[in-house]
Amino acid sequence: MANLPYRGVPKIGRNDPCFCGSGRKFKFCHGGVQHTLPALLTHDKIEKEIVEQGQRHFEKHKAHELQRQKQQGLGRAIISIEHKSYRFVAVGSKLHYGKWKTFSDFLGNYIKQTLGGEWGNAEIAKPLAERHPLMQWYDKICRLQAAHAKEPGALFSMPITGAVSAYNRLAYNLYLIAHNGKDIQTRLIARLKNKENFQGAFFETQVAAWLIKAGFELEYENETDGLTTHCEFTATYIATDEKYSVEAKSRATKPGGSVRTPVGRQLGQALTKKAEHRRLVFLDLNKALHTREQADRAFDRADQIIGSSETMEIEGAPAPPAYVCITNMNDQYALDTSALATMILFRGFKIDDFMGVEFPSLRDAARARERHWPMFQLFKSIEQHREIPQTFGGELPSEVFAPNPQPRLQIGQFYAVPGPDGIEVNAKLTQATVVNDKAFCALHDPATDESFLVTFDMTPPELEDYAKHPDTYFGVYQQQTRKSETAMDLFDFFVDGYRDTPKERLIELLAHYANQEGLYDMSQKELVELLAESYTMSAIANGFAVKPLRKTKGNNFK
Repeated sequence: MANLPYRGVPKIGRNDPCFCGSGRKFKFCHGGVQHTLPALLTHDKIEKEIVEQGQRHFEKHKAHELQRQKQQGLGRAIISIEHKSYRFVAVGSKLHYGKWKTFSDFLGNYIKQTLGGEWGNAEIAKPLAERHPLMQWYDKICRLQAAHAKEPGALFSMPITGAVSAYNRLAYNLYLIAHNGKDIQTRLIARLKNKENFQGAFFETQVAAWLIKAGFELEYENETDGLTTHCEFTATYIATDEKYSVEAKSRATKPGGSVRTPVGRQLGQALTKKAEHRRLVFLDLNKALHTREQADRAFDRADQIIGSSETMEIEGAPAPPAYVCITNMNDQYALDTSALATMILFRGFKIDDFMGVEFPSLRDAARARERHWPMFQLFKSIEQHREIPQTFGGELPSEVFAPNPQPRLQIGQFYAVPGPDGIEVNAKLTQATVVNDKAFCALHDPATDESFLVTFDMTPPELEDYAKHPDTYFGVYQQQTRKSETAMDLFDFFVDGYRDTPKERLIELLAHYANQEGLYDMSQKELVELLAESYTMSAIANGFAVKPLRKTKGNNFK
């Protein structure tokens, strides 16, 4: 011990320049009380709390953004603020303001401004039967509002009839097109105002809105170029930069509502258009389909016609391949009822690996899906983003519109609740879920370091919001149980569960795979998919019921 090297500790005078180079005296800089050990320990505690708070704010922001996207889609977010009882809404480069309480209130004003008050008033002056279809819908909406409004300026609810659905749908479509950077004050507005051209123009706005909400960017073709034919617009899937030439065709109704252009001819007309990119064709049946049986028959027939048309020639050459989306919106044919239906069916035209194809394995089906990823995402978006947002910023209606809303249950927040002994404590919500009509919550009391369970009654509006946003309802993202209906759903479930599993562990889980040596040559992704396929087939063999795979068909028939 006597030979240990000695190092003296140089003393810094309190009035000497601080060693950190700040230029300040040591006593006013790192010689201050804030740099003593007790103060530093307190600082570390505060820093830890700040980090934890920051993480909670991040998770809250992430959940809110996912919730907003589920309501609004992947296009440009609604830009809006409220100031002195006025609501300001930006649409593209234009600013609108008014005393709107809901986003639907704003849309009602927006469509009037877009189409023009002079045109609307001129239509209203006509006998009802002679008015433009849009203004006939408007008349029905005004009558519904008069029947259900209780007092001026107060919120009220009314049935979502076909007239309400179709009118608001057009208003939202026009808003989405304009807000995502496209000038709609062109020939499109003129076509919408023209009775003969209205249906085709309306459907074109719907196709544009679907693409925008799915994460596509639109570029309209030059309408004044009469030297060549062209599609409606080019759609670029932003995530992958893949481009599609889009054509939208809605069958025109003859006087009296009789049948329109045959589906095969409609497809041929779409394929004659010049296209610079892969083709995406939307064909709207435009029929009154009031029952599922009627809808299924109509769609099966259209599907058969498209399939049998693959021998079609365009100007003496084989018709080009295309993605085809067959649609039907029934709200225009059910103006006074709430029994509405929207039907969508995706299929490939001369595309062998897109829809309705039997693959050797689920992994081959997954590879094919990757090759057509934007189209699968488009269909998914059409299914998910069917409703018009009610709020401006992605908030839940139950926390915005309820007269006396209860404090919203959010993970990470503190609540004054009865503790295990019945005495009120301030406890933090750590986990929550909904069973039937109650919220089951786990809370933690930091004063006693105890955790306990509490149940809260949920109001009908809260339950409705939870049903629409179960993953984000409690303020953070928590993926709820996902329903698997097809073999691919189950396959995806297993892929998600093992996505980050190391190769070594995956090989262990595949111990019964015949070609063990071949496993070491596979990538981690290939091993995950092989395991997912194995588990899926095992589940099916053990009685897990799945629906057969077929062309992607979705609906909200009710």
